[in-house]
Amino acid sequence: MKIRRLFRIRVDSEMKVSVANITRPRGFKGELAVVPYKVNTQSLSVGRVVTLQKGNRTGEFMVEAVRPLKGRIALKLAGIDDEDSALAWQGGEVLVELENLATLNEDEYYHFDIEGSEVFEDGGAYLGKVTAIDYVAANDVLTVNGERGEILVPFVKSVVVSVDIRGKKIIIRKIAGLY
Repeated sequence: MKIRRLFRIRVDSEMKVSVANITRPRGFKGELAVVPYKVNTQSLSVGRVVTLQKGNRTGEFMVEAVRPLKGRIALKLAGIDDEDSALAWQGGEVLVELENLATLNEDEYYHFDIEGSEVFEDGGAYLGKVTAIDYVAANDVLTVNGERGEILVPFVKSVVVSVDIRGKKIIIRKIAGLY
């Protein structure tokens, strides 16, 4: 099981999702070097319209080209045609609409789908709500806050029985010593 770290961001009246961070310009023709939050770059395909956001500044651009780089991708957007234009977006985010997000594999979930979910034991006892997600080397860890206080739950198949995204409900096995 894996949680993909993407965050919803409100831009004007629309909810969009940040899919990549802009690290720097690449070359002199306006390409952006970006680090995607998910290895699959399906969300950044040619012809898609993306929103760039840096601070309070936003702009809509069509993706002209996507090329893989070491650990990141080169993104060419229509209207950003020189190094200075690209430099203006350094440190910003690349946003897409929810319906344009890449399809996840089975047992993969987006961060915003998990956060706020109610967590129950497989016997029915209510444990609390997911208030944070930590990303550690071995696995993701849910922070669940409820009547018992803060509980850390490893997001692994041996613990998590089911995840209902629409119902915002997670069922976990009761494991001795977990909480």
